[in-house]
Amino acid sequence: MTDPLFVVGSPRSGTTLLRVMLAGHPGLFAPPEMLLAPFATMAERAARLEERFWEKGGLRRTIMELLQVDVDEAKRVEASLADRGTREVYAWVQERIAPRILVDKCPHLAVDPSALGRLVEWFPLARWLWIVRHPGSVTRSIENMPMAEVMLSGYAAETGDLWYSTNRALRDFLATIPAERQALVRYEDLVTDPRDALGKVCQRLAIPFHEALLTPYEGERMREGPSGARAVGDPNMAGRGRIQPELATSWLESFDPARVTPATHGLARELGYDLGALAPPPIAAVTAALDGLWETARKLEQRMRMPADLDDVEGRRFLLRMVSASVDLFVEQGDIDRPRFHHAEGPSRKMFADNPDADYWRAPVRLSGGRRYRISGRVPPGSAYVGLLLYRKGGAVGAHRHDSRFVGPDGRFSLTLAAAPDADLVGSGDEIAVMVRQYYRDRSREAPLELAIELIGGPPPRPLDAAALAASVGRARRNLEAVVARTAGTWEQTARAVPNVFAVMDGSLLFPTPDNVYLGCRYRFGDDQMMLVRGRLPRGRWWGICLYNAWLESLDYGSHRICLNDRTLAVAADGSYEICLAHHDPGHPNWLDTAGHRAGYALVRCLLPEEPVVPPTTQVLYQREWRG
Repeated sequence: MTDPLFVVGSPRSGTTLLRVMLAGHPGLFAPPEMLLAPFATMAERAARLEERFWEKGGLRRTIMELLQVDVDEAKRVEASLADRGTREVYAWVQERIAPRILVDKCPHLAVDPSALGRLVEWFPLARWLWIVRHPGSVTRSIENMPMAEVMLSGYAAETGDLWYSTNRALRDFLATIPAERQALVRYEDLVTDPRDALGKVCQRLAIPFHEALLTPYEGERMREGPSGARAVGDPNMAGRGRIQPELATSWLESFDPARVTPATHGLARELGYDLGALAPPPIAAVTAALDGLWETARKLEQRMRMPADLDDVEGRRFLLRMVSASVDLFVEQGDIDRPRFHHAEGPSRKMFADNPDADYWRAPVRLSGGRRYRISGRVPPGSAYVGLLLYRKGGAVGAHRHDSRFVGPDGRFSLTLAAAPDADLVGSGDEIAVMVRQYYRDRSREAPLELAIELIGGPPPRPLDAAALAASVGRARRNLEAVVARTAGTWEQTARAVPNVFAVMDGSLLFPTPDNVYLGCRYRFGDDQMMLVRGRLPRGRWWGICLYNAWLESLDYGSHRICLNDRTLAVAADGSYEICLAHHDPGHPNWLDTAGHRAGYALVRCLLPEEPVVPPTTQVLYQREWRG
């Protein structure tokens, strides 16, 4: 009997296609994977197949073909071989196919040097056909293979290492086999020019060429079998119906050569693949964008320097919060075609002097190109204030309205946003977001508004795109850098201001609502001191005061009393008030807790004032000097 022809290669390299092509040759018998080669005895094989049941079909399908029997009879015959050595089973098959040559396809051999050595002893004149495929195609095919981690167990610890480890082992083994008894075929050549590729293989292995090699989907070639006798191999093979040249490169579009080892690059070049010639896949742009985001966060953290330890540690928390906020803003909530309102700030996301007595609802928009949005909702009775504001590029304030100008008697509203004169809220075309603010006096009693937004006549939804995701991450990185730098810069600028003095401030630093007048103060006093703030409430829609840390975050209002408004403030009959900022409760009815901060910001908001707003006065004194 002629020794077999063994087909070897890494998983997903095209061994199944090559096997089916060879199965058409009248001088060859090429069954599915019989899984004999890795074992010395059938008992060893049976033990392995108890764990890998999906690999049982190959030998059974071979028996059905050889004896022309059904599945049940094939199972009985297979059971009768259970006490034999696998060399005997090879002989049993070879006797029944003679004078044809047995073709045994077994990718498992790539990780089993002992089995390779045993086969050389059993079949010293065996021929070897090694199929190689681009490492990118193999890697991406494996990564998209259902249950790959189970089915390819034992090949390599990591998917990215499988191509290198298996092909290196086969290269080293075949270096011990005489050149006239081995051939190498590239998968890419096999699918793009099968006649030339197999012609060279036949010539090298002294096998006459036959036209049937080129038509793997014609005739019965054990591509699949009756129920219970499923052939082993690529499950996609049977459903293709033709050789597909496009498979030579289709997987490479998503392969990143930068993610494989230098050793893989070297072996690939040895086998004719220049990984460096590949363009980075779209996903590489996402990786680069993420690297940029992490690097920016790292640099920002390294540059953080605050005199007080508490401000320093809060800066690191602020950085984490802004990473989260930036990603949320541009990756999760950045779809201008399907916008939705989300809370831009809250107890664990604070920036630019947030107001604990307000909800900030933000949605992304783009008014250029004739795009038009509709905002609708309902303002509950008793709401303190609701305002709409368009933000332009760079955070510049755009068109805005407050509730008395757009809410109907029943509290409902519907407005259009567009860069067109017929819109309810007319933009200039460079808007990036719309913000809706709702102010409260008592959250426990006042309901939140109902709110919705839609792009009128928007395009149909699209799957996530790598380029778009990379761009979103890039915007998140730039936002992170700008917010942290701008916030830290504000603290440095105000260091030159006179402390403990309120003054009307430029609200543009705070991404403001134009309906507010802002009075700011940078306070600083010692552990045993306090600061009294005195003034008179102006007539208007709403008034409030709040304390902030160096990062323009409201202090932790979940644990400390750090803000008051015109309902919670104790006011004299003439409208005058006195507020006490102190590190410890002195018993003052309007005490605001500095929560461990010897320095920070105090900010007063006067919403839609009906009279000139006069800044309050301040007095710093020792607590022992104060008499309540």
